Amino acid sequence: MEIGVVGKPNVGKSTFFSAATLVDVDIANYPFTTIDANVGVTYAIVEHPCKELGCTPNPQNYEYKDGKALIPIKIIDVAGLVPGAHEGRGLGNKFLDDLRMASALIHVIDATGKTDAEGNPTDHH
Repeated sequence: MEIGVVGKPNVGKSTFFSAATLVDVDIANYPFTTIDANVGVTYAIVEHPCKELGCTPNPQNYEYKDGKALIPIKIIDVAGLVPGAHEGRGLGNKFLDDLRMASALIHVIDATGKTDAEGNPTDHH
Protein backbone atom coordinates (compact mmCIF):
# COMPACT_ATOMS: atom_id res chain seq x y z
CA MET A 1 0.00 0.00 0.00
CA GLU A 2 1.15 3.51 -0.78
CA ILE A 3 -0.13 6.63 0.97
CA GLY A 4 0.50 10.19 -0.21
CA VAL A 5 0.97 13.07 2.23
CA VAL A 6 -0.63 16.21 0.77
CA GLY A 7 -1.48 19.78 1.73
CA LYS A 8 -0.50 23.35 0.99
CA PRO A 9 3.16 24.35 1.39
CA ASN A 10 4.68 24.77 4.85
CA VAL A 11 2.01 23.00 6.96
CA GLY A 12 4.05 20.10 8.37
CA LYS A 13 3.86 17.39 5.71
CA SER A 14 7.56 16.59 5.91
CA THR A 15 7.52 16.74 9.71
CA PHE A 16 4.73 14.14 9.76
CA PHE A 17 6.55 12.06 7.10
CA SER A 18 9.82 12.10 9.06
CA ALA A 19 8.07 11.11 12.30
CA ALA A 20 6.16 8.27 10.62
CA THR A 21 9.10 6.82 8.67
CA LEU A 22 12.17 7.93 10.68
CA VAL A 23 13.64 9.20 7.39
CA ASP A 24 15.72 12.37 7.82
CA VAL A 25 14.43 15.03 5.39
CA ASP A 26 14.80 18.79 5.02
CA ILE A 27 12.30 20.59 7.28
CA ALA A 28 12.10 24.40 7.34
CA ASN A 29 9.57 27.18 7.92
CA TYR A 30 9.23 28.33 4.31
CA PRO A 31 7.29 27.10 1.27
CA PHE A 32 8.75 24.49 -1.08
CA THR A 33 11.39 23.10 1.23
CA THR A 34 10.32 19.83 -0.43
CA ILE A 35 10.79 19.88 -4.20
CA ASP A 36 11.28 16.22 -5.05
CA ALA A 37 9.03 13.70 -3.32
CA ASN A 38 10.37 12.00 -0.20
CA VAL A 39 9.65 8.27 -0.01
CA GLY A 40 9.86 6.07 3.07
CA VAL A 41 8.23 3.12 4.80
CA THR A 42 6.21 2.91 7.98
CA TYR A 43 4.34 -0.05 9.45
CA ALA A 44 0.78 -0.77 10.53
CA ILE A 45 1.03 -3.08 13.54
CA VAL A 46 -1.89 -5.48 14.11
CA GLU A 47 -2.51 -8.59 16.18
CA HIS A 48 -1.86 -11.63 13.99
CA PRO A 49 -4.69 -14.21 13.87
CA CYS A 50 -2.20 -17.05 14.42
CA LYS A 51 -1.60 -15.78 17.94
CA GLU A 52 -5.20 -16.63 18.85
CA LEU A 53 -5.63 -19.62 16.52
CA GLY A 54 -2.33 -21.29 17.40
CA CYS A 55 -1.27 -21.60 13.77
CA THR A 56 2.17 -20.94 12.29
CA PRO A 57 2.38 -17.65 10.39
CA ASN A 58 3.77 -17.72 6.86
CA PRO A 59 4.52 -14.05 6.13
CA GLN A 60 4.99 -13.27 2.44
CA ASN A 61 4.63 -9.49 2.35
CA TYR A 62 4.88 -8.50 6.01
CA GLU A 63 6.97 -9.21 9.09
CA TYR A 64 5.80 -11.32 12.01
CA LYS A 65 7.09 -10.47 15.47
CA ASP A 66 5.80 -11.47 18.92
CA GLY A 67 2.26 -12.26 17.74
CA LYS A 68 1.96 -9.11 15.65
CA ALA A 69 1.98 -8.50 11.92
CA LEU A 70 4.05 -5.51 10.80
CA ILE A 71 2.52 -4.49 7.50
CA PRO A 72 4.71 -2.14 5.43
CA ILE A 73 3.15 1.05 4.09
CA LYS A 74 5.03 3.23 1.62
CA ILE A 75 4.63 6.94 2.41
CA ILE A 76 5.14 9.62 -0.28
CA ASP A 77 5.70 13.20 0.95
CA VAL A 78 5.14 15.63 -1.92
CA ALA A 79 5.65 19.34 -2.47
CA GLY A 80 2.83 21.62 -1.38
CA LEU A 81 -0.11 22.39 -3.62
CA VAL A 82 -0.75 26.08 -4.30
CA PRO A 83 -3.68 27.84 -5.95
CA GLY A 84 -3.31 27.71 -9.73
CA ALA A 85 -1.23 24.51 -9.73
CA HIS A 86 -3.43 23.19 -12.55
CA GLU A 87 -2.18 26.19 -14.59
CA GLY A 88 1.48 25.38 -13.88
CA ARG A 89 2.00 27.45 -10.69
CA GLY A 90 4.26 25.94 -8.04
CA LEU A 91 5.20 22.43 -9.08
CA GLY A 92 1.93 21.98 -10.98
CA ASN A 93 1.50 18.54 -12.49
CA LYS A 94 4.69 17.17 -10.87
CA PHE A 95 2.74 17.15 -7.59
CA LEU A 96 0.04 14.96 -9.13
CA ASP A 97 2.54 12.71 -10.90
CA ASP A 98 4.32 11.96 -7.61
CA LEU A 99 0.97 10.81 -6.16
CA ARG A 100 -0.34 8.70 -9.03
CA MET A 101 0.49 5.38 -7.34
CA ALA A 102 -0.98 6.30 -3.94
CA SER A 103 -3.93 4.22 -2.72
CA ALA A 104 -4.93 6.84 -0.14
CA LEU A 105 -4.03 10.38 0.89
CA ILE A 106 -3.31 11.96 4.26
CA HIS A 107 -4.23 15.65 4.07
CA VAL A 108 -2.13 17.71 6.48
CA ILE A 109 -3.66 21.07 7.40
CA ASP A 110 -2.43 24.08 9.32
CA ALA A 111 -4.80 24.22 12.29
CA THR A 112 -3.04 27.35 13.60
CA GLY A 113 -3.99 29.41 10.55
CA LYS A 114 -0.48 30.87 10.48
CA THR A 115 0.30 30.13 6.82
CA ASP A 116 -1.37 31.73 3.83
CA ALA A 117 -2.58 29.87 0.72
CA GLU A 118 0.95 30.02 -0.69
CA GLY A 119 2.50 28.56 2.49
CA ASN A 120 4.11 31.79 3.65
CA PRO A 121 4.21 32.35 7.43
CA THR A 122 1.76 34.98 8.65
CA ASP A 123 0.68 36.38 12.01
CA HIS A 124 -3.02 36.19 11.07
CA HIS A 125 -5.27 33.52 12.57
